[in-house]
Amino acid sequence: MNIEIQARPELLHGPNPFIERVPGLIPFSDLPRRLNKSYSVDWQSIPPAYREPLLDDMSQRFVSTAQVLEPAAGIQKLFRQALASNNPVRKEEQRRVNQVGVSLSVESIKKTQSMNGGGMILKGMTGSGKTALIERTLEIIAPHQVIDHEDCEAWGMYGLKQCVYLRIDHASNGTRGGLLKRILHGLDEALGTGYFQQHQRTGNIDSLLVVVCKLLVHHRVALLCIDEKQQSNFQDSPWALEFVLFYMQLMNLGVSVVLAGNPLAFEQLESSSQVMRRFSVGGDHALKPATSVIEPWWARDFVPMARQFSVVESWAIDPELRSQLEFRYSGGLVGLFAVLHIEAQRSALRRAKSSATVTEEDYSVAIDSPQFRNLKKIAEAIRLEGPANNHFVDIPDNVAAPKVKMPPEASKENFSGLSKSQVNVLGRHLKNYKSQVTRNANKLQAKLEQIKNLSEDDIRMLGITKSHIESMYETLEAQKKNLKK
Repeated sequence: MNIEIQARPELLHGPNPFIERVPGLIPFSDLPRRLNKSYSVDWQSIPPAYREPLLDDMSQRFVSTAQVLEPAAGIQKLFRQALASNNPVRKEEQRRVNQVGVSLSVESIKKTQSMNGGGMILKGMTGSGKTALIERTLEIIAPHQVIDHEDCEAWGMYGLKQCVYLRIDHASNGTRGGLLKRILHGLDEALGTGYFQQHQRTGNIDSLLVVVCKLLVHHRVALLCIDEKQQSNFQDSPWALEFVLFYMQLMNLGVSVVLAGNPLAFEQLESSSQVMRRFSVGGDHALKPATSVIEPWWARDFVPMARQFSVVESWAIDPELRSQLEFRYSGGLVGLFAVLHIEAQRSALRRAKSSATVTEEDYSVAIDSPQFRNLKKIAEAIRLEGPANNHFVDIPDNVAAPKVKMPPEASKENFSGLSKSQVNVLGRHLKNYKSQVTRNANKLQAKLEQIKNLSEDDIRMLGITKSHIESMYETLEAQKKNLKK
């Protein structure tokens, strides 16, 4: 078989300069090896007291585990699928791009040929390694973010500066304008353009939306990764449905969309089967903390490789005790493990003379260090130990131990025969339950108000039917009745 075709099976459909200019397909079986990334220097050549800056080198490493393979494969699939679909050699693709280029309104863009692109969701609480996974995957599937294509008569272009992927953080203020301008800023950073400055004062969201769509298509962005989606800047945003419509529109334009963030941020997406179908093309993935010190991906894949990063001569600590300390105080999160691993070495380096050795004492110092003290509370919240007891609003219930939920009919009058402290505890649970019902009712009310303002085309794109809306109103009425009890 032709080696070129084997590495780029998309070329079986014919020539495609976009596929030809990116690395070949990485088979799933080869992903573990390719994702791993190590970095080391000759740290032994300098005294321990001067090695502290080298601890930052751990951020340049990546440890592949069984948990990250499917998400990495999903990113690669979406990336290559978009490049294959947007083949500039095809006449119909040339017409589509030109039509988008001359569009002056959102309605005009919607009338262009739909590419039926796909999306992907990557969920994970802080410290789960979402951002590192996205960055490492992009690094191996597209080592060059920008590709300069020369003039080519076959696809009717006088050169093209292609930005094959774009990774941005979601706007912290939760506004559509904030997100659109971050995309412009991201294009500027990659391409050296001045789009952000040019449209900085554009206040009309529809106008800005048209600009962003046209630029993403013009520069043939195959993959848009939006990171740091939180409940506060997406799920609870008054423009949540408009965000979803924007992502759907991008997929229709041939831009694959990867959304990464806290699990609590995706309830809005998951309420529509049509939206979830599109976002399931790359997969709905979750990076979760290890549940025990012997969980395979943690004990077999991650910990041994992560421990290889070391700038000390020896580790004088019982192996079993070390494993227990690492798991307990990291909460099974790779991000917390890395900080603990670094701070234990920092402690050893600071008290060393000619050589450095990590002991149990160094772990005690690391756990109470300014760099780790607050992170320890996250691990405690996951296990619901200590004073933290999960007061973090962004740790999902299915990560921490399950919390007690009170039935609607519960009331303090049902608490007869209990001690005063037990009554107080149950009363707090009842109050929390009612607060949650109120929040859910308010969210549903806001969603119905958003739907009222959508066009019929937007409603169809979201897969919302008349029966869905009737069901929402019935649910809202039921929630209001529960609050009156």
